[in-house]
Amino acid sequence: MRAGDSGPASFFKRGHATRGNARTLFTTITYQLALNVEWLRAPISQLVEQNPSIVARSMATQMQELISKPCRAQEHHDAIVILIDGLDECDGYGVQGEILRTIRSPSLNLPLFLRFMVASRPEPQIHQVFYLSSFHYCSFNVEQSFDDVRKYLRDEFSRIHRNHSTMQNILSPWPTCNVLEELVRKSSGYFIYASTIIKFIGDEDHRPTVRLEVVQNVNGPGSESAYDALDQLYMTILRSVPRQSELIPILCAISNFELCPEELDKLFRLAEGEALLLLRGLHSVLKIQASEDKISSHHASFVDFLRHPDRSGTFCIDILNIQIGLARSFLQFYAGPFQRTNRSVLSRLINFVVLLPPSDAVAELFVFIASVNPDYIFDPMANLYNGELASIASWLKNTPSAPADVIQLWENYAFMSSMNAIQWSKGPSVQHIDSPSPELLRILILMRLLDRRLEALPTKLDLTWTNLRSTLCSLRPKLTGNEHMLPVRQPQAAYSLSRLRCDVSRLVRLSPPCPVLYRELWSIPPSEIWSSQTSGYKLIHHVSKWLESFPDSTMELITFWQQAGADPELHDIDPCNPGLYNPGPVFWEKYWRDRIKHYNDMIT
Repeated sequence: MRAGDSGPASFFKRGHATRGNARTLFTTITYQLALNVEWLRAPISQLVEQNPSIVARSMATQMQELISKPCRAQEHHDAIVILIDGLDECDGYGVQGEILRTIRSPSLNLPLFLRFMVASRPEPQIHQVFYLSSFHYCSFNVEQSFDDVRKYLRDEFSRIHRNHSTMQNILSPWPTCNVLEELVRKSSGYFIYASTIIKFIGDEDHRPTVRLEVVQNVNGPGSESAYDALDQLYMTILRSVPRQSELIPILCAISNFELCPEELDKLFRLAEGEALLLLRGLHSVLKIQASEDKISSHHASFVDFLRHPDRSGTFCIDILNIQIGLARSFLQFYAGPFQRTNRSVLSRLINFVVLLPPSDAVAELFVFIASVNPDYIFDPMANLYNGELASIASWLKNTPSAPADVIQLWENYAFMSSMNAIQWSKGPSVQHIDSPSPELLRILILMRLLDRRLEALPTKLDLTWTNLRSTLCSLRPKLTGNEHMLPVRQPQAAYSLSRLRCDVSRLVRLSPPCPVLYRELWSIPPSEIWSSQTSGYKLIHHVSKWLESFPDSTMELITFWQQAGADPELHDIDPCNPGLYNPGPVFWEKYWRDRIKHYNDMIT
């Protein structure tokens, strides 16, 4: 645009009698062109005088007759930029698209020096027209305006501090840098948030220091009035969305969990792509991209709004029955067959559930809590610790009418989770078991001798989770009185993996003849046996004695265990003579026989 010229600008405002009416857009632009661009004033005035009814014609006709024709009739001029701001605020979704199609219509033959700049929130109907009509457009990251918001707030607070009658004794700078930065963060780069709180804090009839405290405490008394303008905007956006009753649980899920549209479809048992349709009108407040991308709020204050019942009313997500309904949906999902989605959400779900008030209102969740699929609980991607699982049991204990069997179930899960840890602090000492079952021995051998994790055992041993839980939890310490003895995972634990391996070795010797255990022992490779030499010696000794006690003992397996580790490829260097390299199987057979005999002599 030539220096000294000014292009027309039109600003929409939703709900305004004139500024929300799209039918007056092009007549307004025409008036501003005639007012601000001198060489267009005469031709535009002449056209309106000749055809005054043009103001009632279609937008395409107004664009053609009032703007395109006068501009084409003149010789080449410097560029004129016409700004249309807040197109999403224009009343009527269909009209918004019509405006864009009119601007882009090839039949209008607009001169090249006439440029349109349209600013809008990324509403889906507007984004779709931009995409299909090959507009040149770009998205702006609102974080780019954080510095501008910071400067605006700093200047406005200085003005309030300087001019307000109650601020003479308040030290400068006010507020402190920490408070200012917190307000900038909560603005998410939006000026509407910043301008709203400044209007509230700077009210001449109130003390700014008190009003600032109200703004900082979003759930405190009177805080809803601090955000009247902002709340009206949010309510207008939410009320424009159809199927509002279905929307509220989804907003609750988005606010409490990191979910994508695809996960929302599965969680609420919606048809594929249905969540995206339900959220279609919320692109101005939610960051919604592809179906596999997490949904988040553009604006931190939008989540504050949704959590405050006095501000969001029927859209509030912190209502107990809404939260219970969301927990029920999640628990029903996790009760189903194992899927490789939502795997890391279970930890957040547990924290969400245990924050629900322990009252009769949550009783409907008991049956769903009892039905959670253990495949999710012990999935490594869920990253659950026994402390989190125990928190469910503790929450159930504090909740009226919680079934005892459900409490015990989650205490058992916590105990089983502790067995996945390499070290225990006060775990059960298996050496005190007098008559271990073959099933328990198989499980302990896999876990403590072969380092198999719990989640692999049902498939490896062809067991159900119920059978596995029943067998493992026979090791649980007996509780006396109010003593709570669930093992807790700690970095500096005293009960080591080596100790457990030695204990399991003793249990093998106590076992009666068992073909299943026999097969498991045969499958252990030498490298596994000698991953810890101390426990390896003990295991060889006890297994050999166990096999010798068989009425029809198999010498082949006895020989294997007595010579375990005699593979020269696994032991290239003599531990006693490091300089001796690969002495060969004859040497190793003699070496291990001597070591085993020496060890047996010591412990016999």
